[in-house]
Amino acid sequence: MAIRYKGGGRYAYETHNKWNKEKKKYETVWTYLGIVNKDTGEYQKKQKMKHELLIMNYGDSFALNEFSVNSGLKSMIETIFKKSSEAIFALCFFKLIESAAMQHAATWLDGNYAKIIFPNADLSAQRISDLLKLMGDERLLREFFKRYFDKIYSKGGVIIDSTGLPNDISFPLSAFGHHGGVIERETRLLMVVDKENSQPLYFRYLAGNIVDVTTLKTTVREMEAMGIATNYALIDAGYYSETNISHLYENSISFLIRLPAGRMLFSNLIENVAQTLETAENRVVYGERVLYMQKTAVNLYDKHPAFAYVCCDIKRRADQTVKLLIEAKEDELSDAEISNKLKKAGIFVLLSAVGIPVSEVLPLYYLRQSAEHIFQISKTYADILPLRVHSESAFRGILFLNFLTVVLYINFREQLPQNINVESALKEMRNLMCKVYDDASVITFEPNKKQRLILEAIANTVGKF
Repeated sequence: MAIRYKGGGRYAYETHNKWNKEKKKYETVWTYLGIVNKDTGEYQKKQKMKHELLIMNYGDSFALNEFSVNSGLKSMIETIFKKSSEAIFALCFFKLIESAAMQHAATWLDGNYAKIIFPNADLSAQRISDLLKLMGDERLLREFFKRYFDKIYSKGGVIIDSTGLPNDISFPLSAFGHHGGVIERETRLLMVVDKENSQPLYFRYLAGNIVDVTTLKTTVREMEAMGIATNYALIDAGYYSETNISHLYENSISFLIRLPAGRMLFSNLIENVAQTLETAENRVVYGERVLYMQKTAVNLYDKHPAFAYVCCDIKRRADQTVKLLIEAKEDELSDAEISNKLKKAGIFVLLSAVGIPVSEVLPLYYLRQSAEHIFQISKTYADILPLRVHSESAFRGILFLNFLTVVLYINFREQLPQNINVESALKEMRNLMCKVYDDASVITFEPNKKQRLILEAIANTVGKF
């Protein structure tokens, strides 16, 4: 290094000799390094001018990534999926931010800050296909759920529900099923949700022609094998059968289930309480709903003591009565047929293995909405439909990607201010942009008030995973 003095300043240069062919002699080449500090003798490197490359959407991916890091979710996935975790999170972010088909993921990544966060993520069509197969690896899934259960399960019981995933995939899991009066080719997705904290716990998938009533026993056993000892189950009418009820009693699992309207027990209970149900002492107010509810002891399949809660939703009864009388005229129903249908209008029956105070029955039963809400997130924000995979491993992978996206959605939502939902937060944060320069540096724009509130809430996230 050489030093030159000019105007009272000291300037450092790098020198080396270079052969000049024309002059046939060596010449000294001087390369400027920077200004020399008089006190320390060190030089400050010359700053190169940065060149702006592009402007990116910044805030949405930044917010999701900050939450993933602070909550520990990112570390958990990195431990299991190693280098592929970058592409997995990039896909989760894409599904939450864009809710679009995965064929557009690579285009999105090129214009979003996620490209900086996940420099090794490749979201090309072929790479996504390989990634889904990796995510469907049963060994990796078992490792994930073992770690996940340890952090999430409250040991307060579970909610079990299922939904149909219509598809035309040519593989054994796609079959014609009959649900809600509709026959279509589908695969059934069964979700297990924690009763206490409404967190998704586990998922199973079955062929569309396998009815719910046959799946409960296997689901409970599979969960036990993975360390989830079910002690309470909230289940819908589709799971009511002698086999399931007996299995729950044999394994000391308390439950609350809706009785299917087509069962003889349903008709008998309505007849038994017909004269006493609609009285002032049986009134129950639940939110904006007003019902009559009467509790009575029953024996399920003549061997299992339980309690039945016969409920009449007053508004629903009025609506169904009006609709029934209009349709009865068009369908030319007899007076006897009309009377029989009117008895059941607005009526539903809940069965419990143990006695529950009447005031607590509806709040407990409607916890089932947690599972329904998760299905809604899956189909709307996580964009699980339509399904376009053609191998079981890739199918399992896309269901796990959906599960992980739902987990991220629900827990991210918990951190936000009460007046801001996930959709609004991501749209608001998307407007926070950044500039990217040729030296890989990033300069973000100033956040507005609402963006600051969101960022502050995420910064206070306590590690859960």
